[in-house]
Amino acid sequence: MNAYLQLLAAASISIAASGIVLSTLSGPLRSILGRICPDEQAAAFWLSYTRVMLMIAPLLLVLLVDLFSHFSNPLDSLRLALLAALGGLLIGLRSIGQRLGQFIEVPSPGSLP
Repeated sequence: MNAYLQLLAAASISIAASGIVLSTLSGPLRSILGRICPDEQAAAFWLSYTRVMLMIAPLLLVLLVDLFSHFSNPLDSLRLALLAALGGLLIGLRSIGQRLGQFIEVPSPGSLP
């Protein structure tokens, strides 16, 4: 497989994985940001910021892995690209979850009905 085609396939895997995750999370994330942000412009900014970061992080990881690993079998390269994209999404989602988790109030055990 041509190196350019392989790089394009790896980047496409990353963008597709990010797109699927973002389409799943955009609605709930918009609702949460609307509740915790002081105004609509702040919520729109943080939603856009999150979308950009969840596209960049997996793509960056895929490109770094592709730079340092060269397989003779194209299937191994695509498999590694998928692993890197999912790893980048995991890292990005974990950091977003940690930040948003700070705003969630957990009821104390005594206050539960």
